[in-house]
Amino acid sequence: MITCARCSKTNQDHYKFCLGCGAKLEAPAPGPGLETARTAPQPEASPTRVAPVAAAAATVMAPPTAAAMAPTPPPRAVTPPPRAVTPSPRAVTPSPLMMAATHFVAAQAPAVATPSNAAAGPQTVDCPACGKPVVVGYTFCGGCGHRMKPAAAPADGAAAPQRTMFMASPNVKAAPHGHLTLIRPDGTEGGAHALQEGENLIGRGQGSLFDADPYLSPRHAEFTLSETGLVVQDLRSLNGVFVKLTGDEKLESGDVFRIGQELLRFDVITAATPLEDGTEVVGTPNPGYWGRISVVVGRESDGPAFPLFDESVVLGRERGDILFPEDGYVSGAHAQVTLRDGQVYLSDLGSSNGTFFHLRGPRALPAGSLVLMGQQLFRASYN
Repeated sequence: MITCARCSKTNQDHYKFCLGCGAKLEAPAPGPGLETARTAPQPEASPTRVAPVAAAAATVMAPPTAAAMAPTPPPRAVTPPPRAVTPSPRAVTPSPLMMAATHFVAAQAPAVATPSNAAAGPQTVDCPACGKPVVVGYTFCGGCGHRMKPAAAPADGAAAPQRTMFMASPNVKAAPHGHLTLIRPDGTEGGAHALQEGENLIGRGQGSLFDADPYLSPRHAEFTLSETGLVVQDLRSLNGVFVKLTGDEKLESGDVFRIGQELLRFDVITAATPLEDGTEVVGTPNPGYWGRISVVVGRESDGPAFPLFDESVVLGRERGDILFPEDGYVSGAHAQVTLRDGQVYLSDLGSSNGTFFHLRGPRALPAGSLVLMGQQLFRASYN
């Protein structure tokens, strides 16, 4: 047997390369007198029984003469030659690299044979380079040092030998997901609708949370979820999509917003324009109104209208310039419309039920945003 000087694995004498690490094997140098010991004839008889080691030593040290037939001297008078076996692997101090290679090869070695397959012996495959048989599970060929391919998985579903992989697993990032949680009028949660990555259609018939609301269109809104966030878009629904204000919102002529149960529309009032021939349109003189807020009572019908004269107008149930005393969902001072630097802004004044703005186009929603669709309020959350 030959022990590899790199990884300390024991190999057969005829192997030229180590089965464990693929290093080239060096045959051990013969000790003094070894060849003589192999060729010298053995004595035909010995009058005295001696220890095997002492007898071998005497044969090596003396030529094949008549003296070889004499009794062997006492063992203490003869210096035994070096043993023909390779030194024990424990005498070699492996480096950290040798230890790592040994552990890796040990992890790839086949499992210990059970009584059912022990008699059949280890399975082997032919080396593709030199054709010599190599035990399944070994990394290198003992004849030529060729690196063997890993063994294929068993076809019968048996468990393959466990192997230690020195490889960091990739950092798999989870796909984004979210929910629309129904908020009841008393503030409790009434269920959730899952939002998957990509486009999510919301409307009557698209989930149990939406089927009982007749104010929802079948294709009401679309929520698009991605790694960058959540975007909602109205799909030309009849009653629209409203988002609760968290700051000042710019108003354009024709924008609609909601406080309590009041659906309101803002319009800009401009000066009357004469016709092309110079004739002016007859109407009530404008004392300086720059806009108006109208109550929407139907798809194409309006209720009362309130002209805007001052630069700041407060809407509420008890205090302000425009009052809705019969709406219990409107706070005492609910919202404010302000004209600043030629731009109109809508803001909430800390009302109990909030101010909701009707979306004109796609809107990115921060996590936790409140969305009003039909007669139901939802909280959008995602990660």
